[in-house]
Amino acid sequence: MPTIGTAPVFVARDTELAELVRVASRPPSVAVVEGEPGVGRSRLLEELAAHPALASRVVWSARCGSFSRPCRLAPLVDALLEKSAVAAAHAAGFSPVTGVLRRLVPEWSPWLPPFPENADAETVRQQEFRAVREVLTGCGPAVLVLDDVHCADDDTWEFLRGLAASPAAALSVVVSAAICGPRRFPPLRETAAHLSLTAFTDVQVRTLLDASFGRCAPDFAEAAHRRTSGIAVDLTALVQSVGDTAEALSADRLASATVPPIVRSRVSGLMEAIGSAARDVVRAAAVLGSPAGEPDLGAVAASAGIDGAITEAVEAGLLRDLGRGRYVSGSPLIAEAVYALLPGPQRCAMHGRAAARLAASAEPFASLIARHARLAGDIAAWTQWTGVAVDNAIEDGRTEEASRLLEAALRDADLPRTARESFAVRLGRELPRSIAHAGTVRLLREILREWPLSKAARGEIRVHLGQVLINQVGKVEAGRLEIELGAADLGRRQALLARGLVTLALPHIGTVPVEENFRWLDEAEQASKGEHDAGLLAAITANRLSARMQIADPEAWHEIADLPRAPESAEVCRQVARTYINLADAVAWNGHYPVARAYLATARRLIRDDHQPYLDALADGTELRLDLAMGEWASVAEKSRAMLTRVDKDGSLAAEPLLVLGWYEYGQHRPTAALRSFDAAFALSAGSVPVQASAYAGRVAVHQAGKDLQAARRLAEFGLETVRRKNNWVWAAELMPFAVRTMLGLGQHVEARELLAEFRQGIDGKDAPVANASALLCRGMLTQARGETLAAGELLVGAAQAYSALPLPYFAAYADELAAGCFSEAGVRERAVASFTTAETTYARLGAAVDALRCRRSLRRCDPEMPRRGRKGYGEALSPRELEVARLAAQNLTNREIGERLFLSPRTVEIHVGRALRKLGLPSRTVLTADLLSDIP
Repeated sequence: MPTIGTAPVFVARDTELAELVRVASRPPSVAVVEGEPGVGRSRLLEELAAHPALASRVVWSARCGSFSRPCRLAPLVDALLEKSAVAAAHAAGFSPVTGVLRRLVPEWSPWLPPFPENADAETVRQQEFRAVREVLTGCGPAVLVLDDVHCADDDTWEFLRGLAASPAAALSVVVSAAICGPRRFPPLRETAAHLSLTAFTDVQVRTLLDASFGRCAPDFAEAAHRRTSGIAVDLTALVQSVGDTAEALSADRLASATVPPIVRSRVSGLMEAIGSAARDVVRAAAVLGSPAGEPDLGAVAASAGIDGAITEAVEAGLLRDLGRGRYVSGSPLIAEAVYALLPGPQRCAMHGRAAARLAASAEPFASLIARHARLAGDIAAWTQWTGVAVDNAIEDGRTEEASRLLEAALRDADLPRTARESFAVRLGRELPRSIAHAGTVRLLREILREWPLSKAARGEIRVHLGQVLINQVGKVEAGRLEIELGAADLGRRQALLARGLVTLALPHIGTVPVEENFRWLDEAEQASKGEHDAGLLAAITANRLSARMQIADPEAWHEIADLPRAPESAEVCRQVARTYINLADAVAWNGHYPVARAYLATARRLIRDDHQPYLDALADGTELRLDLAMGEWASVAEKSRAMLTRVDKDGSLAAEPLLVLGWYEYGQHRPTAALRSFDAAFALSAGSVPVQASAYAGRVAVHQAGKDLQAARRLAEFGLETVRRKNNWVWAAELMPFAVRTMLGLGQHVEARELLAEFRQGIDGKDAPVANASALLCRGMLTQARGETLAAGELLVGAAQAYSALPLPYFAAYADELAAGCFSEAGVRERAVASFTTAETTYARLGAAVDALRCRRSLRRCDPEMPRRGRKGYGEALSPRELEVARLAAQNLTNREIGERLFLSPRTVEIHVGRALRKLGLPSRTVLTADLLSDIP
């Protein structure tokens, strides 16, 4: 398996390596590589020493500070010993001065000249420098590679200074050093190169991981870079501790991975190598966990005058200098290692000092103070500052952060009993405005079930929990029950009760008839009488207006103008924004797409400066549906998947992006994926009848396209019964065409006519243009079934025009295609060609390649003179071999399996498949089906 940090994988330093090779190949020359510890200086020098371009040169290499025998000129001695055979082969040409090396390198005594007699110590020292230089240059063209020269002994350092000042003719020198060490290499001659290595960027980390594992998930590469700050040695250890295959490398596994022993050992060694004051500063930075200045570091470390200690820690790579007097741990992983090495009592004391220091600042960061107080074991301070942090988050509109802080505190067993009730109530209040996750809902239910609470607190929590269960979890009956139980506990707190009841008032909620939703709305208004809470009154007004628009009441439009344009309070502003989002959702289901866009824009303007995750998610879901309906398919799948990462995947907010994905995949003729998305959307849409009805429509469409009409009929009946029970036929607009066509396919003509009559009665007097277009489409199909093809074609063209006016281009193209079939059957060739051409153009513009291909084939049958595409010879038609290969590919056989059957190579099969797809106008073999090839002779 490939690994990182060791051969054969070496990436992201190609430019630097090429520069070193260039310098080393042109003696006399000197190159210096500087960088913080761990960034890969040693690895770069290893690659240089082994580079093929230096194969004809003697490479003398060693690492300062890691030599086998501690003595003067130790790294140079190690370099000489490594090439003993080379030196011995050239010993005959060495001058007598090399005899002084007998003491430094006794292993060479058999072939070195005699040691000089009567020489004093200083003379011997100078002769040793001359002798080492002579050996380095006397064995042919050479390169001296020394790593970590900042750790070199004084004599080695002086030798290198002399070598840099007076380079040898046949010798190139390449050294590396820590960039902030106390020793910097002497000023270089003009022939030298000076490279400064920095930590890997996120792009370089991605490149490195891709080279090691074939392909790595972008989120994993980003997480790895973030945790290691791109420090090569730590990155290598961390990734290797997570897994050795691309499949094993996930961001979740990386987040849960502990500090690798190699990193812990490296950090421990670095800590031991620095002074005690520097160690305390490094520990303080790890405890603080965020950029800090010298005063903060000193306060947490309980030390004064730490300038030198900070410098020492930075030079060791344990701290990073961010500039402007701010410092942070070398990387999050280094901070974790330092923190793990910190004894418990000292850790608690440092957290206590951190909390005190932050609390005394001019602008205390409450949540950070609370964290340090908790880790210091100061429960009272933790509780107090958590409350302050929640207040600040709510005031700034950061509802998700407030909910997170409260949930974390409520899950802590040490939270004082005196704070439990107030924190639980506050979590209940904030949850409806943030995106509720399943774990948070379970926590509130556990609190209601097991904690001792006052009746008022219990009632309030129940009402808010009920709102969340209805709006976000899709459990309408469970939410209604919580609201009713809460009402019993609330007593005279009518305003809160009204807020709970108004949640049930929107018609799309639950399976009860819309009349029941309006009854709940009336009860909410009754409960709010005498109340002066502007936010509550705005909520009731919002839901009554939204409810009327959901049933497509044409009179509802007149009241929208009365909505306040510049609400005075933040709460009323949120309610008005929610109103516009609900109105956008309602009119989108009704078919007023441009109006829905305008309402969403108004809502986003109102909450532009007020972070409202729940409202944002509602708006995003409606916008996705609008993108799909209006034919903006290019990015709809990507947007849907992005939204699924932002919301709870098991909550009702995930239903709409899943629904949109299902319709997109249906349009791309990916039935398995479409059905999976429709099923998932349906499972999460218990709280939204229109989403359920649309999911039913999609499931019926998939089964209908797969010729499983019995399954399609059963699903259609379930969907129709849902709408029938709800008594709002506007929401059957998508389902009706597929239901009617399925019935006609099964010969159920009478039932189809009765259904259409029921649908038309249900939408009579409603302002729902998409439902009217749907009724026209169904009438056309029924007319065609009676054999009145010309009249049917006229009705279907009218349906296509109605859909285009919305605009709903996919359904418009569907109606045009059906109309063309009617005109063709009636013998009106020109109109058939016109409708097929319109349908094909629309499908192609949407990217519905299979539908467009079907229309092109129908056009050729209607118009034999139609220009053809493809190669000369067979023209647009498939060659016999291409057709044979395509039919096997449609059976999901691999290229190898097809080749084995036809005695072709996999490469030849690939070419035939590619040509077939190009001629058929298909984007990939995933949409290649036997049906598409059935009418090809």
